[in-house]
Amino acid sequence: MIFLTRNMLKIIACISMLIDHIGYFLFPQVSVLRYIGRLAMPIFAFFIGEGCLYTRDRKKYFIRVFALGVFCQLFYVGEWLISRNSNPFELNILFTFSASVLICSAFIESTRGEDKKKKLNYSFILGGLVALFGLLCQMSEKDIIPLSFDYGFAGIILPVFAATTKERKKKLFIFAAGLVLCVLSLNYRDPMWTVCALVSLVPLCFYNGKSGKKNLQLAFYLFYPAHLGAIYLVSFLL
Repeated sequence: MIFLTRNMLKIIACISMLIDHIGYFLFPQVSVLRYIGRLAMPIFAFFIGEGCLYTRDRKKYFIRVFALGVFCQLFYVGEWLISRNSNPFELNILFTFSASVLICSAFIESTRGEDKKKKLNYSFILGGLVALFGLLCQMSEKDIIPLSFDYGFAGIILPVFAATTKERKKKLFIFAAGLVLCVLSLNYRDPMWTVCALVSLVPLCFYNGKSGKKNLQLAFYLFYPAHLGAIYLVSFLL
């Protein structure tokens, strides 16, 4: 039975992300919290790709994700100024997804319509974006530049697999294949991280393609900075 709406899946992802960040910032010795947290990113990546397929204005979509990423980065910088335990140039996941939106948009436009010239132009844009972000991630891994994207190039590319088609079963199959490739490329030291990331496919299999009765889009956007602020406050007081 397919019964999970987009809102339900995003709530699952938010809870997973909250548990993950509690583990990262407050209880780093409790591995199970980080395991549970592996569910969040693939689910959010799936809906970033799907969002690019269905949004009426991908430019505004990009601006929303990017602007929120800039705001949330202030928490990372603040944590670095206080504890010096993190890298202020390690960009949060919203910057990763901002890059994903650009690549997804170019991919979608390169496959739509019958205007061959337009499709060719977007194909060149797509290739350029992939090469650019791939190069940036590679330079970051080699410490040539201090800038780094959360989840690296695999995280940037993953949402594209969910932007390939609107057909539910086909999209899920393609995304599952993409998730396996991306997770393996991340080469987690702890194999449980790989297993738990792949477990995210289970709730996605029950996705019914509907958004849900209430519009919770704003709540989901606000949850990310709100939970980060709360966790940083608790960690500072402790």
